[in-house]
Amino acid sequence: MCKKLLIVALSYMLMFGVSLAVAEPMPLTIITEDWPPYNYEEEGVVKGFSVEVVQAIMKELNVNYPIELLPGARGEDMLNRDPHVMNFSLFRTTERENRYKWIGPLSSEAIYFYKKKGNPLTFSTIEDAKGVKSVASRHKGLVFSVLQKERFTNLDTSAYPSSIVKKVVYGRTDLGVGEPPLGLIYRLRQANLPIDSLEQTQVKLLEFPLYIACTKDIPDEVIQQWQGALEKIKTSGIYTKIYHKYLGK
Repeated sequence: MCKKLLIVALSYMLMFGVSLAVAEPMPLTIITEDWPPYNYEEEGVVKGFSVEVVQAIMKELNVNYPIELLPGARGEDMLNRDPHVMNFSLFRTTERENRYKWIGPLSSEAIYFYKKKGNPLTFSTIEDAKGVKSVASRHKGLVFSVLQKERFTNLDTSAYPSSIVKKVVYGRTDLGVGEPPLGLIYRLRQANLPIDSLEQTQVKLLEFPLYIACTKDIPDEVIQQWQGALEKIKTSGIYTKIYHKYLGK
């Protein structure tokens, strides 16, 4: 009897064109911005530490969405306007907390002051950094605003990150600040300098977790699947392998 009912049901579905195919994954728009070494484009290919982590998550979930690199302002506009958008690597701030759903952290980084390798001076507090002749930094942005808030008066600013590391390596400034460890390695390579040219001091300016920010119309089930895949690649060693690749180990 059950077998006959099954045959009738299948016949009915075929007669009226009901699809028997497995449901396709939810359409998602995955975007990022230019911020090496986390996300950047090289010879038309989007790459970087966070990009590889997101690609590893998708591989774990057996899905494959293209990752598009856009200007930061445009990406944030899409996140606030368009449906089914994931945007990385974003700071999870108090102001943003309730506007999006979150997956992460992709990375928990900190920005320290760094000195030239072999420099015998020790630095352990913000006041120590304020006391040197000059500190190389960017001329605007998050780090610069924090330095201003901390009332630094010895800044030697530049628009180019690679020039900051050069100033410290060549002794034109006592300290530099502006890059987390992965970023510092990237900038040294960009400047054709040995990756051990600089040493991290004990002075931490700020720390920040990086996340995937998601529009609220993405179902919680999808968010949980991505979060679970991220945790799995972290425990499996895949994440560590990617991190060490960009750390130069």
